[in-house]
Amino acid sequence: MALPYEGAKEMLLVDNVDSRSFLEMLLTAMYDELPFSKKK
Repeated sequence: MALPYEGAKEMLLVDNVDSRSFLEMLLTAMYDELPFSKKK
């Protein structure tokens, strides 16, 4: 976790964006915790 700027909420810092396998593993691991989109 990291703060993007002072006063902001913590965010997940992903600095290995060049690795497709790492990103795939990351998204697969957190998929079930992502919120559903809100209906308009």
